[in-house]
Amino acid sequence: MNSEVKKASLKEIAEALSKVETDTLLVVVDSRVWQLYGKDLEENINKVLEANKKVLLYKTLEGEATKSMAEFEKGLEFFLEKGIHRKSHLVAIGGGATSDFAGFLAATLLRGLSWSVIPTTLLSMVDAGIGGKTGLNSKNGKNLIGAFHMPDHVWINESFLETLPETELNSGKGEVIKYGFLSQEIAELLKAKSDLSSIIEACAQKKEAIVQADFTERGERISLNLGHTFGHAIEKIYTMPHGEAIFWGMALIFKLYGTEEQLKLLRTFETGVGASFGQSPWFNKTFPVDKIIEYVSKDKKVKSNGIVQTVTIKEVGKFETKERTLDEIRKELEKEKDELRIFDF
Repeated sequence: MNSEVKKASLKEIAEALSKVETDTLLVVVDSRVWQLYGKDLEENINKVLEANKKVLLYKTLEGEATKSMAEFEKGLEFFLEKGIHRKSHLVAIGGGATSDFAGFLAATLLRGLSWSVIPTTLLSMVDAGIGGKTGLNSKNGKNLIGAFHMPDHVWINESFLETLPETELNSGKGEVIKYGFLSQEIAELLKAKSDLSSIIEACAQKKEAIVQADFTERGERISLNLGHTFGHAIEKIYTMPHGEAIFWGMALIFKLYGTEEQLKLLRTFETGVGASFGQSPWFNKTFPVDKIIEYVSKDKKVKSNGIVQTVTIKEVGKFETKERTLDEIRKELEKEKDELRIFDF
């Protein structure tokens, strides 16, 4: 149930794909990635064709727009019409949204196909493309429809980051900062302002190790939800990139349940990875308690009777969870809302 996670050039990826035990590859690629890298990808796909493999190419929508039921049905029917079989292998090329979408296709087509990921964003290289969580969004919230389906391979090619917009690069850095609280090694890399390549490798290895230990999120994998309880709500309310929202989700967690030292460390890690998130999106505005509770109540991590499992940090490398009711969280936010409105750190 483990993935092979490794850095590789496009040539090395093509060689690896030519050796996959199948005669049919289903390639799902983000349409923007195809615009930027289509020529390079086609050249390498031709090497796979030379290995007597059929390649079926599906260009999906950009980013989160692809994670809809309508696009999912379209993708299913596209491949089913081609007469695919159970030994087909699916390859996702894109950011976290693409791997979420493509992985769910792989999990459901013919009751499950093997698949691999070529992540093209920083966020997907360090987090979203690793670990086998797949899924779609609902009008009620993010990732509420999906399955655990582990990819065979995750091939990381950092050259894709050369054309990544600054907002997307910053989004990935938000998730990197999260790993600084989960790993002493990554914390030290961030404090030392290490090169991004080293940080990517350390985060990818940490994510894979956590997943190997706890694939279906019954124990240590829960730590990866740090910042996400409020982060997903913030992402929706302010229409901001995922990783940036997770940064502010962590800030809220540390403000409510953590320490001043953790807030200082949050800024230290931000500087260490070269990000700049500035002031909170609600600064000098009414803090949106009702909207946050509305989205948190629909989050997939909410248990029966409105119980929410929140993740906090005891110290770097050690997390803890606590169950709180939605009413308790509402009261805590209401109590702090005036201070949160001008909260800066």
